[in-house]
Amino acid sequence: MNYKSIVFREFTQESLQRIKHYRQEEAEQIVSKQLQQQTIYEDDTNKKLHLNKLSKDKSIESNRTPNKELAVGQTLPRVLQHRFPSELIGKPIEEIDSYYRTQYVFVVVDRSHTIFRFSATRACFIFSPFNCFRRLAIRILTHSFFNTIVMLTILSNCIFMTLRNAPEVTEYIFTIIYTFEALIKFIARGFILQKYTFLRDPWNWLDFIVITFAYITFFINLGKVAVLRTFRVLRALKTVAVIPGLKIIVNALIQSFIALRDVAIL
Repeated sequence: MNYKSIVFREFTQESLQRIKHYRQEEAEQIVSKQLQQQTIYEDDTNKKLHLNKLSKDKSIESNRTPNKELAVGQTLPRVLQHRFPSELIGKPIEEIDSYYRTQYVFVVVDRSHTIFRFSATRACFIFSPFNCFRRLAIRILTHSFFNTIVMLTILSNCIFMTLRNAPEVTEYIFTIIYTFEALIKFIARGFILQKYTFLRDPWNWLDFIVITFAYITFFINLGKVAVLRTFRVLRALKTVAVIPGLKIIVNALIQSFIALRDVAIL
C-alpha cells in the first residue's frame, strides 16, 4: 500500500474548505457522467464508444473502497507511525483515507497510534470541531487513562453487584461516573444524527440502556418492579466496548453466527 501521498495536517477552517472543494469536484463528475449517459441515447453513431467509456467510469467508482488499514480502531501502519508528528497526537487532523475525503469527518490518533474518526459537523448542534470544550472532550476520550478509569469502574461495579448488602450510595457513584463517560462521548461525537456519533455505534446502545435504567431505578420502587434490577447485570458487558481487542473478537463471533445461520437456512 502506497502511503506517500498522505499528509498529516491539523483540522482547521481551511480543512472544511478543502472538503467542500472535494464535494464540489465530485458533484461535477456526477453531472458529467449523467451528461455522458444522456449522450448515449442521443447519439446513435457513437453509442458503443460512450457505453464502453461509461462502463469504465462505473467500474472505477465501484472499486473505490475504504482502506481497511486506516479503519476506526486500527493501529496506524508502521510506515506512517514514523512520519506522524508527535504534536498532533490527540488532536483532530484531516482525513488520511482518500475514500472519506468528500465526507465531513476528521481523524484523531492517540499515543498508541490507534485511529479514531469523528463527524466534522456540530456535535449536539452546539459544539463545532473547533470548540474548546469539544476538543477537550476528544482529548479525554482518546486518552488511554480514560479507558483505564472506565474499565476499573466496571470491574468495581461488578464486584459490588455480587455483595448482598452493598451500600446504596455506591449505586449513585457508579451511575455518576457512567453519566460523565456518556457526556464526554456526547460532546466529542454528537448524539445520533451524523455518522460516527454516539448512538451510531451499536456498542454505545448498551451504555445508553444501562444509564437510562439506572436513573429509572432511582425514581421507581424496585419492590414492585424487581425486573429492572436485572438490567444492572448488563454493566458487565460494557467491558467488551472498552477493550478494543475483545470488541473485535466479539464482532467476529457475531459475524460467524450470522454466517452459520445463513448456512443452516440453506
